[in-house]
Amino acid sequence: MDNEVFKEWGSLGRKAEVYDTELTGIARAMKAAREYADHNRRVKHVHIYADNTAAVTSVYKPKPKPGQLQMIRTTRAVDSFLEQDGERMVNIEWCPGHEEVIGNERADEEAKAEAEIRWVREWRRSPPSGGFAIANRLEPRWKPREHVTHTPREVFSRMTQCRTKHAFLGEYYARFVPKESNRCTCENCPQIREHVIKCCPKHESHRDLLREVDAQLELGVLLGTKKGLEALAKFLTKTGAFTKMGEVQKQRLTPREDDEENEEEEERGWDTDGKGVRGRTSPGIRGPQSRIEKAREEE
Repeated sequence: MDNEVFKEWGSLGRKAEVYDTELTGIARAMKAAREYADHNRRVKHVHIYADNTAAVTSVYKPKPKPGQLQMIRTTRAVDSFLEQDGERMVNIEWCPGHEEVIGNERADEEAKAEAEIRWVREWRRSPPSGGFAIANRLEPRWKPREHVTHTPREVFSRMTQCRTKHAFLGEYYARFVPKESNRCTCENCPQIREHVIKCCPKHESHRDLLREVDAQLELGVLLGTKKGLEALAKFLTKTGAFTKMGEVQKQRLTPREDDEENEEEEERGWDTDGKGVRGRTSPGIRGPQSRIEKAREEE
């Protein structure tokens, strides 16, 4: 009962949405189930589960809407399966996602693994460009890295702005906010990212945090490596680098009133009785003999 007999990966391209992938998965699952049943005649019931309600409710019987091709394929596979035996039945049902449903979790694992492989491959093929180019040295992955999870939100925000050059910087103002001065708050020179990190006198007392990683303060190392980002987080915590006024930001320790309101809204969105959310199964699609029996019962 629990043996895995089939799995398949695929890519639908960049323009495909979750709805398209769910419909495609259902269509391929039904095709595989029908072929499996052709060699195992004892198979009478097929149950297909997906965690996308829109796909589950629209996949059978084609309709003039997106995903019609996969609907046609599913309908043909279902009808072909049912026509061979009146006792056969197909159920296409919704199941909750991320609720430790074994089959659903396996599908997510396979999808993420394949997507990550393609993501890394695409990343390696694409030449770095823009303000983030010099920092773009870490391979993409699903789970956030330590410089994300272990860094306070305000500091991480400035770190991201620094790495992308979309920050309180004179060179950013020169391009997008020309009315603002492009001079550094130290008044020594135009404010560019390299100046703030390497030589702005306002931050010299804490620059040793960066030199511990790279004595030359090479931006690629500081912005694009694990150790460099850890050092940069410490540097930003101690300084006001990449803030509007170049001053150290005070970390907010107590929640504000609007934070409490947000927490109340989040609590209202959770099930508080501990029972969780359960889905309803579809009535199923039965073979021709079953339809006749149902008609007799109604008579």
